[in-house]
Amino acid sequence: MSSQTAKYFITIIKNAKELDKKEKDILIKRLKDATLKTIGKKYKVSAERIRQIEQKSLQKFITKMCQLMLFD
Repeated sequence: MSSQTAKYFITIIKNAKELDKKEKDILIKRLKDATLKTIGKKYKVSAERIRQIEQKSLQKFITKMCQLMLFD
């Protein structure tokens, strides 16, 4: 992914109201190529738990985007 594309997605994630601070931080760090293990160390949880949070956050984000596209 190009740095310009990553910056675009980071801006969208930062402005997403449906995500909490932790979810935003995890998604942004993953876009910047941080590993699940390093993020897990920061939050004192396993890499698997970070993967689960990432997946749940992406699902919330995608659901919201679909709603906006359907109802706007």
